[in-house]
Amino acid sequence: MRISRQKILSAALVLSVAVNLIIGGFLITQWIDHGGDKRRHGKFHFDRREAVSILDEKEQEKFRQLWKDNRGSLRPFFREFRQHRETLAELFSAETLDLVAINQTYADMIATQIQIESFIQASMIELAKSLPEDKRAAFFEKGFEHRKKWRNSKKGDEK
Repeated sequence: MRISRQKILSAALVLSVAVNLIIGGFLITQWIDHGGDKRRHGKFHFDRREAVSILDEKEQEKFRQLWKDNRGSLRPFFREFRQHRETLAELFSAETLDLVAINQTYADMIATQIQIESFIQASMIELAKSLPEDKRAAFFEKGFEHRKKWRNSKKGDEK
């Protein structure tokens, strides 16, 4: 059975569009994650290293200890998230696309990401409760500052 030239070209077009969407999505997320000011920060839009800079030595040590205590609990989730990404890479680069497996793996990856985000949120709440009110406000303002700068620079570009 011979495949017509038109079917081959149609399949190539669909594959090309899919690859371009994947690459474009990756580039856009990288650009968004690293913001307009090009500062590097973690996937989770809070710059803890910058925020810690406003704390005194005692509070910084308390924060580091809290982070160390929680970091071990997060490792399995990050490992699982990385494994899902690797599986997705294999599925997308396979000779035949298994859309069911791709969708399921992607859903599993998002579920793992939600678990990570929930754990980090709980840690941030625990930290927020331990800081005095004036330090808490300054800490979180500083940690989220780069996101505001990026958003404000984008609003200025629209005018």
